[in-house]
Formats: sequence, structure tokens, C-alpha cells
Amino acid sequence: MSESGDIHIDHLYKSYSSLNMEKEPVYVLNDINLDIKDGEFHVFLGWSGCGKSTILNIIAGFVEKTQGSVQIGGNEIYKPGVDRGVVFQNADSAIFSWLNVWDNIEYGLRIRKSPKPERSEVVRRCIHLVQLDSHEKKYPHELSGGMKQRVQIARSIANNSHILIMDEPFGALDSQTRRIMQNELIQLWRDTGKTILFVTHDIQEAVYLGEKISVFSRAPDAKIIRTIDLPQPHPRDLTLPSFKTIIQDIQDLFAEEYVI
Repeated sequence: MSESGDIHIDHLYKSYSSLNMEKEPVYVLNDINLDIKDGEFHVFLGWSGCGKSTILNIIAGFVEKTQGSVQIGGNEIYKPGVDRGVVFQNADSAIFSWLNVWDNIEYGLRIRKSPKPERSEVVRRCIHLVQLDSHEKKYPHELSGGMKQRVQIARSIANNSHILIMDEPFGALDSQTRRIMQNELIQLWRDTGKTILFVTHDIQEAVYLGEKISVFSRAPDAKIIRTIDLPQPHPRDLTLPSFKTIIQDIQDLFAEEYVI
């Protein structure tokens, strides 16, 4: 598997068998077509249950696709790989409670039997990158929610994951911590050049972060109904008229698509 490269999704379908065998399978994703450039910050936006997490899990290699192609750097995705690091919303279920910050970040390197001097250098660099200096000996129960998410991100970077797959990673944080983490993620993306795939149902968060936003239709049979380019540089002031217009356009799209 290539450590970098464009992501190409071609006629992707994902269905689950109906409990009633006489009925047709239920499609979660229906004919998804998308190209994501290497190093892009791409946001998947839509209401809960529209298939955003499913497409992330397929790209991560956790879930098998029903039909179609998902490639990274020209290589088809069939299983998880170290080129893709996943950051979940619930950090408590993702990091090891019995390991301190340093050991959590080092875990993947130890499993791969990387030399100790190399491990120490990588972990120290990652701790600094996510601003956890002086916290490396703390255990998860001693950390705030934002710090736990930093541990997840640092562990993915330490594993040399070129693609960060983030499933509503800041959804459980308070608004102030959430904005701090958003700004830190933008800076980390700039510093590392990694590809970031970010799921959210928050329109303002999507506009604040993304280079591109793919808006999903309602479930079932979810599709990407529009992909929006956001060439504006960071940091972004969402009170400016240009951003207010973008946010209103997406709200109008939601109102039309998700009308009950």
C-alpha cells in the first residue's frame, strides 16, 4: 500500500441485507464517486445516519464495500493499513487506559519492533507536534477530552499514517475546547501535509476547516449531492459575508434535501 497518493472512489455502493429475505437489500451508500487529492483537507457533511461514517470505515479498511472501487495511490483498499490512522469521537475507547501518554503514542512502533532510539525520537516529535509536552507521563484519566484526542492524533502520526481519518473527533468537546482543537488540527495539517478526511454534521465546523466539503443526501440510498470548493485561506472568520453566504447556501441545501 502506498503511503501517500490521491484517493479515488468510483461507483461505490454499500448495502446490508434486509431482515426480510423477500425484500431488496438496504443501500446505505448509493453510487458514490469522488476524487480526493493527496494532502487535501476533505470534509464529509450530513445529518446522522447518512453514511458519512460508513464511507470512512470503507476507506479505513474496516468495512467491506458491496460494489465499486476505492483506491489510494492506485491501490485498491481491502483491509486496514498503517498509511491510514483513525481518530474516533470517543477517545476513551480508542486509547489504552493502562498506558501513559508516551506509551500510548509509542504502542504501534513497539508492536512493529522499531529500534528504541528511533521510537523515542518519533514519540518526542509527535508529542511536541500535538502540544502535549510535559504531559507524557500522565494516564488517560488525568487528561482532558481535548488532550485525549491529541493522543489519538499523535499515535496516528507516530505510526506514519499519511491519511488521518477523523469521525466527528471534536463532537464530545465543549465549544471552547472544540475551537482550540480545530485550530490545532489546521496547524498540524499545514505542518505535516497529511490528507485529512473529516466527518461532521456541523455546517460551521465544515466551513471553518475544509478545503472541500462533500454534502451527503439523507439515508437510505445516500449520495454526495454536492462537493463545495473552499479556496479561502486559514484562519477563517465565519462572520464575513463570503462565509455567511456559503453557510446559508449549505443550510438551504439541507432544508431542501432533509425536508420531512
